[in-house]
Amino acid sequence: MCYECAISTLYLEESDKVAQVEFIQHTDFVAKVSGLDPFKHSEEALSKTYDRLDLDMIWFTYDPLHPWSSAKSRGDSFVVRADSWSKAFPTTWHETFKVETLDDVLDFNPFEAWEIPSLDELIEHFQKTHSRVQSVYKSQLVPGGTYLTCFMWLIMLFGLRWTIKAAYYEPKRFKKLLDRFGELSLLQAKAWAQTDVKAFISHDDICGTQGPFFPHEWMRKHLFPWYKRLWSELKS
Repeated sequence: MCYECAISTLYLEESDKVAQVEFIQHTDFVAKVSGLDPFKHSEEALSKTYDRLDLDMIWFTYDPLHPWSSAKSRGDSFVVRADSWSKAFPTTWHETFKVETLDDVLDFNPFEAWEIPSLDELIEHFQKTHSRVQSVYKSQLVPGGTYLTCFMWLIMLFGLRWTIKAAYYEPKRFKKLLDRFGELSLLQAKAWAQTDVKAFISHDDICGTQGPFFPHEWMRKHLFPWYKRLWSELKS
């Protein structure tokens, strides 16, 4: 079974095939493989596509606390691309960031600006969400996961230019900002660790097409320690 193959691969055990994970959202492809209309039966169509392709694990991340909520209330503009190849599962683009000063970035505190659930509330919510998705993809491994491991919070909320500018102009204040979001990610990692997920996807954009956003030394000092703390919590 695909689920067992994915588990065996993650634990570096022998398996009768090379396990495969895919992120599939091409509308026409999903319709052709599944034989279903993704506009009417999106989850069933995706599930059948994974089954018929004999895939072992799906790409899944879930972030109930999303920076775009604050960005929208701030007046930032978003657009769903009309020319997207994935019309049933369209991509939303964050077009403008209405940030005016470095203080707008550096003074932000998610624990003051947002209503943060308790640890027990997050555990219950993550477990319920994951169980529902796993019930859709019965043959595949559904991991837990976050798109916002640490640095990604800032990119999604303030944009890459403002984030990098704040880091270089005000390094001490920026570290405090990064640490605040690190603490938020740590809270969520503690919650995920109390669920029954067998694997976890941890996504963070730290490089672009021209290389890393910061020198390696900077990331080793400020960012990678957070990765170690978060992943240690998940492994515990």
